[in-house]
Amino acid sequence: MLRFKLKYLLNNKQTRLILMLTFSVSLLITLIGLFSYREYRNALDTELNTPNVELLQINMDVTNRAFRESDNKAVDLAFHPAVLKYMDANPADNELAAAEPQNFLKTLATEPDVHAISVIKFGDHSVVSSSYGYRALWEEAPEHAWNSWIDEMKQKPLLIKRRVYTGTDARLTGTELLSLARPIVRNGDVTGAVLIDLDYDMLFSKMYTHLSSYQFVYNLEGELIYPKLNLPFPLADMNNVLSDIDVSPFAHVKLQGKAYMANQTFSNVTGWRLISLVPMEQLLKNVKTARNMMLMLSLISIAVGCSAIYYYSFAAFRPLKRINKLLMPDQKLAGHGNLYDLEPVIGKLVGDFQSKSLVAEWSLPELRSKFVSDLITRSIGTQETLTKWEHYFGGWKEGPFVILTISVDRHSKWTSAYVEEDQLLLKYAMNNIVFEFFGPAWRTVTATPRKDNLVVLLQPKDDNSGHLREDAGKLIAILSDVLKISVSIGIGEPVSAISQAARSYSESELALSYRLYEGYGHVREFSAKESKYEEGGAAADDAWRLEVLHALKSFDAATALQWVRKWSADTRKKAVQPQKVVRVVDDLIGEILNVATSGGHPLPAELADYTWHQVMTMDLSDIEEMLCSIVIHMSGVLEVHRQSKEYLMVQELIRYMESHLQDNIGLQDIAAHVKMGVSSVSTIFKEETGTTLYDYLTNLRIDKACELLQGSSLRIAEIALRVGYQNENSFIRAFRKIKSVTPGKFRESSKYPNEYADRPKPRHSGVSDDSE
Repeated sequence: MLRFKLKYLLNNKQTRLILMLTFSVSLLITLIGLFSYREYRNALDTELNTPNVELLQINMDVTNRAFRESDNKAVDLAFHPAVLKYMDANPADNELAAAEPQNFLKTLATEPDVHAISVIKFGDHSVVSSSYGYRALWEEAPEHAWNSWIDEMKQKPLLIKRRVYTGTDARLTGTELLSLARPIVRNGDVTGAVLIDLDYDMLFSKMYTHLSSYQFVYNLEGELIYPKLNLPFPLADMNNVLSDIDVSPFAHVKLQGKAYMANQTFSNVTGWRLISLVPMEQLLKNVKTARNMMLMLSLISIAVGCSAIYYYSFAAFRPLKRINKLLMPDQKLAGHGNLYDLEPVIGKLVGDFQSKSLVAEWSLPELRSKFVSDLITRSIGTQETLTKWEHYFGGWKEGPFVILTISVDRHSKWTSAYVEEDQLLLKYAMNNIVFEFFGPAWRTVTATPRKDNLVVLLQPKDDNSGHLREDAGKLIAILSDVLKISVSIGIGEPVSAISQAARSYSESELALSYRLYEGYGHVREFSAKESKYEEGGAAADDAWRLEVLHALKSFDAATALQWVRKWSADTRKKAVQPQKVVRVVDDLIGEILNVATSGGHPLPAELADYTWHQVMTMDLSDIEEMLCSIVIHMSGVLEVHRQSKEYLMVQELIRYMESHLQDNIGLQDIAAHVKMGVSSVSTIFKEETGTTLYDYLTNLRIDKACELLQGSSLRIAEIALRVGYQNENSFIRAFRKIKSVTPGKFRESSKYPNEYADRPKPRHSGVSDDSE
């Protein structure tokens, strides 16, 4: 009977249609549910991964900046003359030698996040600290928990340790510290170290956090650095997470039976590993419900189809059932209605699954600012630009855009008047004022690619963009009145697409550079038709720079000052392009820094923390005043150095070499002249002149040879003998190495009018052909 029913039903067209529709609809619903779940999951991963990675990058930049500033202090201390004097002092003189570095350490340890700065001397186990002064032995210091790291300090160029304060200061009991150590090297040996103790809580309080995510920081040894309290997960479980994510920037992990999205990044300064965990349960709760509903609908459709087939079969076999009932009247059969058509069971499917990450919305201003910084510095490509524009700038139009650059006048002088925290507070206030000022009429995003400026991306909210130049002038007045900050503003030309914003930024920077001549507190618009300042050559060439350097090295401060003032007057008169003026001034300052560094001379106050941006924020009068101050300082320093025994000894060596150029003298003879060893003489000569003794002697000989080639008709072989070369080939090789031409070609290029005594040598002779 069952076989007969199945055969009859499958041969029936209506039954086959119901069966096909049932399984087709159920399969379609199942596929839609699974596909929607997968697409939502992938889109959610993409939307969450980007902001979380960038948030980690922002936090990494915060910690890197703090450690880089402390590391710079440690490096400066490792080479500071007072510290080196203390390191070289005899144990009996340690206390006296420690007085000067102690005052310097106290000055550097004034930042609130720095608890103490110490200089450790390995040789005699003495130490000097900004907090407790000099101690002859480590064990006598109020706090010396670092003595167990001495071997690591000797081996690593940068050591960072987390520890708890164990000293006698009751106010600091139990305080968490991050200790940064830099070795001090003398004559190739590690003789001591600089130790800077940073406040743990203050450092990590600067990190950005989000309520729905967890952040962790691990060091190179895999030890947990942050957080230190109220850990959301056991350390053993976190170790499994570290193993799962390995070096991948993104992974899905499970903790205590729950799914999390893990992102990580690594610091190139400290080597630390920053990890964030975002719980997926709440994010995927709704989509899981939708997926389960789809599967339930699929099962319901199958059930409905089977019911329809059953109901149809009941109607088809009703005559047989009636006969069966007549034959067996006692059998009770349930009644069924007729159903010959299957109605659609598909309802409304779950709606739009286009993902729009709510997690990223809280950090949208920071992401927009980072996007503008990358855009104007050309750090991202076209495809990435368009993708991030669509994600971060909903509600903005395609164009136009304009870049406005706000720069703090005399930035280095302004920063010297405030501690770093006050500087950040004032810049934060300036950023808020800019937003409120432009907010009513413009869509606004700000970025800070450099410390001295604030870049503003503007787009008008309506077709009437207003008078941007006049508005910028009002903004300058507001910042001056409210924050007491003098600023200048450069405005680039409007661009039609966001990808062209870098061009508008370059134009605003060029307009801003005219501050060099026009002074502070002005607004300048870029104009492609205006070329007021030309790339002049006479006023900004290298001649004046070389004259200033020569006068400094000759201890002639008056001449150096005259050249600086003459250059300033010529530059203003000939209106040299501002950017070229900045480059030339930066080159001169770089040369002066090299002179000071190579000679171990103290730097003037203007160059204590010099970068080329310092010159960009000054006008020509201030640049001239700064250069004159630097020249006066360096002249005094070099004049004092002129009386040192090392300088006098080097001058004696030079005089000896100049008077014995024709002799076959070597390094041994030169050192014997001052009754010292070759190694000691070479070291002192290198420190004083920046070149080796051998190279200096060779250059003297070649310069003298050039004079003889130009001013006499002597043969090449005779000239070689007169400048100390016994072999003509050796002389030609040395001359070619320095002058890049042979002596013969040099003589020809100088066009000496007399007939030369040298005649061409035959090819088969054993002497090199000098004319080649």
